[in-house]
Amino acid sequence: MEIALKAEQVTEATPINGVIQRLPGGTDFLEGFMTLRENVIPVINLKRRFGLTEYGYGADAKIAVVSIFNRSYGLLFDDIKEVFRADTSLLSPIGKALQADDPIISDLIKLESGKRVVELLDLNHLFHEGLAALDEKTAEAQLISESVKSSVSSCYVVFRCSGQEYGVPVECAQEITFYNEIDEMFKTGIVAGALDIRGKTIPVVNAQSLLTGAKTSPCFRGEDARVLVLASEECSFGMIVEGVRDILTIYDDEILRFPEGKDENVLGMYQRPDDQNVILLNMYNLVCVHIDRLKSIARLGSEDSYEQQPDWVVRTGTQHLITENSYLIFSIGKHFAIELKDVQEIIENDGVMAIPATDGYCSGVINLRGLVVPVVNLKQFYNYPGSREDRGHNLIICCNHGQTVALEVDQIVTIHKQEQYYATPSLEAQLSDKKDTADRLIDYLNPEGIREHVLVVNTHNLIRNHLQSNNSR
Repeated sequence: MEIALKAEQVTEATPINGVIQRLPGGTDFLEGFMTLRENVIPVINLKRRFGLTEYGYGADAKIAVVSIFNRSYGLLFDDIKEVFRADTSLLSPIGKALQADDPIISDLIKLESGKRVVELLDLNHLFHEGLAALDEKTAEAQLISESVKSSVSSCYVVFRCSGQEYGVPVECAQEITFYNEIDEMFKTGIVAGALDIRGKTIPVVNAQSLLTGAKTSPCFRGEDARVLVLASEECSFGMIVEGVRDILTIYDDEILRFPEGKDENVLGMYQRPDDQNVILLNMYNLVCVHIDRLKSIARLGSEDSYEQQPDWVVRTGTQHLITENSYLIFSIGKHFAIELKDVQEIIENDGVMAIPATDGYCSGVINLRGLVVPVVNLKQFYNYPGSREDRGHNLIICCNHGQTVALEVDQIVTIHKQEQYYATPSLEAQLSDKKDTADRLIDYLNPEGIREHVLVVNTHNLIRNHLQSNNSR
């Protein structure tokens, strides 16, 4: 017999690794249990389930692990031969009149012009009705129990330091900024110096010194190094880290607690699916012994007191991080930029649909997860050479004035950090009618080491003045 399963129902296929442990008193078709990466998987003897007289398996037998009723089961096969695609026209349903009360085979698949017939297994009828209903109710109860148990979660910003991953609660993290040269006038102990962020002096600590106790450790350098700006209850400070990995949602019951009194500087430990351990930090306890020094540095650099929450901190209802003064550099024949905070996402340009009987820079749309989004060809918008058929490789998704728009560009170049920008002094003639969308510029040092003046696209004016007005082409 050749039996087929729908590929999406199979989570993995594996040989029989180890002993299948039999269960006394189980159903006749339950071969036993096997351990798969510390998970206990019931194994079904399909030959017994089909009622065949020969129900033994050889040493080359394979197990297909499937998910039924939110549980994993292993199905024993003599061998797993292939994966194939079958159009619905090749399926022949078995009529109910020809089936007993136990319809485990639902369809016949005709292959090789009908010379080969494969039977399609219906997993919904793998068990007898009573057992299936029982498993379904048990699984539902288990899901309800797990949802109640794991209903409380928190988000953590995960960063790297000396090969170890650490997490801080996202409500403590206010900003991630690029690591530039810092003022070392305030350097002492764990304090590496200070940064000026939008006119405010922010003390910066060396994460390696703070977390490992190595007071003379050098600060992290390199492309991935970042300054993670944190807010304690009394002041804000930056921490130089090896790199920021991601933002992680962790349920409270997934946190492994440290023994009582062993370390008050940590909230616990989380084990990722890849077995990487993340130590969750109690930042207030970590810096409390240094807080007076940090506050004094902040006051020395500013007339304002940091007793209250700094007014430059931008908060949102969901407490997610912000990245100020960063720009996305892209190319449309020449380099342009867009503020990173205006960018919703970047996608490949592989699904633009042309609008019939239209021309100009706005002549296509995309389906963005159910939302019809107009596409603006920036090369044509700014009158650079190129045809409508000459499509860019990337779409920058932006949202402003309640409208989402996709900006079509040739290439994404890099993310650039710059605190200062300049008003555009003058524009060449081909850009003069779009000067409201290019009203400032920044300096950018390109890979060839040449400093460029790069125009910044004002998405606010682009959408309001050129897409939502009657002058839109």
